[in-house]
Amino acid sequence: MDTPNPPKPGFLRLFIAGFFIDLQGLPFGVKILTVGGYLAVIGLLFLTLVVELGGDRLPAVGYTLSGQNDKVPLLVLAIASLAFILGWAYLLSGAAAAKARIFLPVLVLFALQLFLVTGGTLLLLFLELLFFFLVLVIYGLTFRTRFWREQPGLHFYGWLLALSVIIVFSVGISSANAQVAIALSANFSILMLLTLVFWALLGLSIIDLGMNIGRAFTRIFRKLLPFSTFSALVVFALLIHPAAIGLIFWLTRDGFWLLDVAFSVLLIPAALVFWIARRWSISTSAVFLTLSLAAPVVNLGLTLAFAGKDFTELLLKMTGLFPPTLLFVGLTTYNLFGLGVAFTGVDGRILPKRARVLLYFGTLILVVACMLFMSNQRIVETNQLSLDFQSLVNNLFAISALFLGVPYAVWMVWKRRDFLIGAEQDFLRPPLLPWLERVPRQVWIGLSLLMACACSSLLLVILYSQI
Repeated sequence: MDTPNPPKPGFLRLFIAGFFIDLQGLPFGVKILTVGGYLAVIGLLFLTLVVELGGDRLPAVGYTLSGQNDKVPLLVLAIASLAFILGWAYLLSGAAAAKARIFLPVLVLFALQLFLVTGGTLLLLFLELLFFFLVLVIYGLTFRTRFWREQPGLHFYGWLLALSVIIVFSVGISSANAQVAIALSANFSILMLLTLVFWALLGLSIIDLGMNIGRAFTRIFRKLLPFSTFSALVVFALLIHPAAIGLIFWLTRDGFWLLDVAFSVLLIPAALVFWIARRWSISTSAVFLTLSLAAPVVNLGLTLAFAGKDFTELLLKMTGLFPPTLLFVGLTTYNLFGLGVAFTGVDGRILPKRARVLLYFGTLILVVACMLFMSNQRIVETNQLSLDFQSLVNNLFAISALFLGVPYAVWMVWKRRDFLIGAEQDFLRPPLLPWLERVPRQVWIGLSLLMACACSSLLLVILYSQI
């Protein structure tokens, strides 16, 4: 007796699943911590909005750091302190669930952060050395046991308790909130420096965004049109692209659009080489169309980033509904969510999936807490931000997209062509408009050339009228 096929999940479920970690195969304790990690991040973002709406009405803590008088809201200080402990508990639990080559560097990094905030007190320094000595002894005697690898959800609570005690003794017993603020500011400054490379890699997300948009339109056209008509569409897009981008450049006077003009001009002879060499196929033409459609999106992202903006910020400033701080944290967190799914989707021997999940959430919580603290740290005399945090990250984003984006795009064309055009098995069915094949291929190409010349001429007339 044939068993019925399981029902296919709906589109909404598939869409949402692409942004969240797959919990299948994880221990129950790690599943609980995964849900808790998502709730912690969402809670941090919500509290960021509360702090932004509160503004200067919130009571603040003043302190002096490197000869500069700064202040930070007391609520931010409390939230960041709790997030600091929680984030490190996730990180150390994940590192302990991996191999020693992962755990020991993470432990050294945490020790470095903790030693920097002892304030030179010998008693606190002794307690911290004793803490790390006991951790190394216990780990050295038991690291080969199954407890560390298979029960990270259990020893997480041990880490949480131990970190709470040692951090309270190191920082929290201070009689002045200013000392706690100084300690957190120093720690988050280190975290910011250590994650600059990570934020720079986020610049590649603009390349992925452009490729995703180009691939979406390419897939639609491939499913609708037969090869002859699709080839004509690609020829039209390649020829009209330089004129359209040239007009945008003249209207915006933004030099970054010249990069798109140069790229679009180079695509034309490259496509011609494939045509003459008789290597022009449905997949090759689809790659050219995806690249042509993706280039303006990538260029727009570079332009906004170097201007100190991003896509979401542009929309929010147009509507005026949300503060830029929430937008900045939200955009970065969105990118981190995407990277987290890819990072935790691998189960390795040195770094198993359960360890990756905890390391991911530890990093995520610390980064968001760092952005929350740094974006609310202001100079007392001027009430200006102590560090132009958003401009710094935007510049890193833009520079990485500019210098890493080209090799990344070449790698995708060479090794990941399915990412640009979709899986070939998705297009085995006949096109939805097969009657277009009745028109000869040469006629379609001629029409595309004629339409491209006509549209380019129209764009030149518009450009001339703007001069």
